[in-house]
Amino acid sequence: MKKRSTLRQFLTNVYAFTFLNKLMLLTPVYAIFMQEHGMNDMQLSSLFIILSVGTFMTQVPVTWVTNKLGQRYAMVLSQILKAVGFLLWIYVPSYFGFAFGMFLWGIHAAFWNVAFEGMLYDELRARRHHDIYARVLGVRYNVSAVGAALSAFGSLLIFMGFEWITYISIAILGLSVLFLLRIKLRSAKKNKQAKVRKTRFLTLFKTGTRMCVRTPCIFLMMMLTLLVSNVNYLDDYLSPIGVEIGLPVAFVGIVQFFILGCTILGQTFAYRFKRVPDWILYTAICVAGGGYVLFSMFYSVAGIWLLGMSYVLFAAIFVLLYSRFQDFLPQSYRSVILSLYSIGDNIIYVGTCFLIGLGGTLGSWRYSILILGALLVGIGLWALLFIRDRCAVGTEPVKKTVKTIRPAMQEDL
Repeated sequence: MKKRSTLRQFLTNVYAFTFLNKLMLLTPVYAIFMQEHGMNDMQLSSLFIILSVGTFMTQVPVTWVTNKLGQRYAMVLSQILKAVGFLLWIYVPSYFGFAFGMFLWGIHAAFWNVAFEGMLYDELRARRHHDIYARVLGVRYNVSAVGAALSAFGSLLIFMGFEWITYISIAILGLSVLFLLRIKLRSAKKNKQAKVRKTRFLTLFKTGTRMCVRTPCIFLMMMLTLLVSNVNYLDDYLSPIGVEIGLPVAFVGIVQFFILGCTILGQTFAYRFKRVPDWILYTAICVAGGGYVLFSMFYSVAGIWLLGMSYVLFAAIFVLLYSRFQDFLPQSYRSVILSLYSIGDNIIYVGTCFLIGLGGTLGSWRYSILILGALLVGIGLWALLFIRDRCAVGTEPVKKTVKTIRPAMQEDL
């Protein structure tokens, strides 16, 4: 009973922190605010690219800081950097101010990918509950999506001015830190972190890279998860898209609210399909990509349900792929491999932003959506033809993954 109680307390704090971190009322209006201060479509995309550059350029030092400070205090630092970035948008409303704020937000994302994601999986394993990770991941994403959905109402507060919306968002960030500090980690986990700290970090990073290259299931699941999670990502552009399809600025949050509702739906039931055959999972990627293509053709408020259908599928697919990817990772090297994942995540996102910006320069965001949809169909076909069932749950290649990893770990410890 006590174990269940401590697990419940841990998850409650994790979910509360996740919710408050995502409850950012300026989400539906900051892109419009930037456009009102002279940012064109390509400049807006370049700002999102800078966010990603900030993440992967600082990934190595962020991982080092995380191992030194510990996962909780590393996340506290990341919340502070994020708040400073938002303040810059208010007091330096120029391309330089927007860019530097985005860069700081990118550093926050780097901490999140390494410190928070690693903490969640490792803590469940330390408590001998790693078997529920896929379900916890789905709930965590749902809580995050609920926070983001409520953020959509920030557009209704536009009469207060962007400054006050930002101040409220920063205050919520401060509240999230309180729940973060309430998270109690097991002493066994701290001892394992100490062991990693004594090992040369660059050697760890080199070993993590070698693991990804030499172990097919880690590499393939990493690449597929990265491609699916980034190429479909339109969240940052939902407000401009909403304006373009005819919604007033005060109501652009409706698009975000609807899309996030679809995301919650997909994430809620994803764990039920944990053992679905891989060919069905990869076919679903093609179907969801086709939904993007159809939405670009019926580009209107009435056609938004096509985009929503795709988001339901992609949300479920991502939970399943990311859960499998985490299952293949050795615990002592999880933070290092997650750093590599984060670097790849942002490199691919930079390419996605460039394609979206390129489509926008053609005269409409609909062309961007069409390009992404076609790419997603191609990704699904690639998985069907070349990955197939090589990394299916319970197959022999997956069992050999651990045997492949162990020698590499012993070389560098």
